[in-house]
Amino acid sequence: MISLRSWKATGLLSKMDKRQEEADRILAAHVQDMVRRQQWRSFTAFLDMRQYTMLRTDLQEGTYRFFGGYPEAQRGILCIHPEGAEPSDEEFPVTCLTFTFPERFTLTHRDVLGSLMAQQVQRDTVGDILISAGKVQCFVTGAAVSVGESLTRIGRVGVKVSTDLPYSGDFHQETKEIAGTVQSPRLDAVLRTALGCGRERCLESVRAGIVTLNYAECTEPAKLLREGDIFSVRGYGKFAVKTIGAPTRKGRLPILILKYL
Repeated sequence: MISLRSWKATGLLSKMDKRQEEADRILAAHVQDMVRRQQWRSFTAFLDMRQYTMLRTDLQEGTYRFFGGYPEAQRGILCIHPEGAEPSDEEFPVTCLTFTFPERFTLTHRDVLGSLMAQQVQRDTVGDILISAGKVQCFVTGAAVSVGESLTRIGRVGVKVSTDLPYSGDFHQETKEIAGTVQSPRLDAVLRTALGCGRERCLESVRAGIVTLNYAECTEPAKLLREGDIFSVRGYGKFAVKTIGAPTRKGRLPILILKYL
């Protein structure tokens, strides 16, 4: 894990921000060009939730749809379409690759993505990767389809691949519970509990722009969080506020946070 201080010392933080800003600018311009062309339907490559949240603020309701192969997808393809002509699930250029292997073996998200990218597959052609016992379901588009179909091994594990099996829905997201109490559900206070670090470090993280709340950058330390809110800190991971309890005798609020593993 890279600390905020290390990022600043090496200049990585500003370089990463500049690269992201430029990538965001190019993506936004590309989507606006899709809107101006007003073709029947136009599809992007895979986007993450941060990119989707950024883009949809400038789009007209009823003229776009985001879908990644199954209802809860965190990475998806954005379709720009005429009002009233929303595409069905099947019309999205998304293929579900299902890899099966003996349950005595274990594969990780990194194993699967690494095997695909080792074949020169671009990251934006790969959507969510869902892992369960003896099975991986990976949503892909473009060149990643044929590359995925040709895989016989992921890491050191032999696999069989199929494109005929639909999303099974038996994936379970692994999480870790973090419990604590806060004076108020302010962002900086919740970060202290989630990250286990001091107030100044949390304030630095927020002010540096490396904290997102519900997939949008948040630079307000006093922003009040609610149950169900999702936040992430670059270098630390993704979290969700599961519960905020009633005040204790000392006036503090019990809070339960989930960290995505």
